[in-house]
Amino acid sequence: MRPLPAQHHASEGHQAFTEVVDDWLLRPRNPHADEAVLDAVQRRQERQDEAQRADTTSAENGTPATPSPTVVRVAQLVKLQGEQPCATWVLPPGRPILVGRAGKKPASLDVDLWPDMSVSRRHALIWFDGEGWCIEDLCSANGTVLGESNIRGQRALRLTPGITIRFGRTVLMLTALARASGESPQASPDVPSAD
Repeated sequence: MRPLPAQHHASEGHQAFTEVVDDWLLRPRNPHADEAVLDAVQRRQERQDEAQRADTTSAENGTPATPSPTVVRVAQLVKLQGEQPCATWVLPPGRPILVGRAGKKPASLDVDLWPDMSVSRRHALIWFDGEGWCIEDLCSANGTVLGESNIRGQRALRLTPGITIRFGRTVLMLTALARASGESPQASPDVPSAD
């Protein structure tokens, strides 16, 4: 786990992205709410693509380009410990993913960790910012633990594939999907869990 680099916090694009995500969290979920977030993510991806093209152009002119690290764009959360009937949740890169506990009534959660009562109703937000997956605890009652560190009250942090994330008594792991998928986040009850 590592905090996002300082230049990203200061950049205009990141500030716009953060403002859009904050606005998204304050609104009731509806089909139009994600549109502004998608626009911010798209603008950030376009800037990254332009920078990568500039690096390639400089390499063609004889200047060595800086190799970019592999970006895990399509990922999933895999349950390692928990009582949920689902074992995996696909994380699409096009919009933020809300993690929490709905209870017996339906809720607009992307990753529902019910029946774990130690998970807050709106526990954490996970999103792809064009460079990697990020997570921010939403001031949950018990915090979110990455590896051994509780990140409650901290700014967004970068997730690395293979890292364990504990929400209450539920432990999940972020893993890359072998193939790209345009599916929305969903539980996969047919996958055996490692309880």
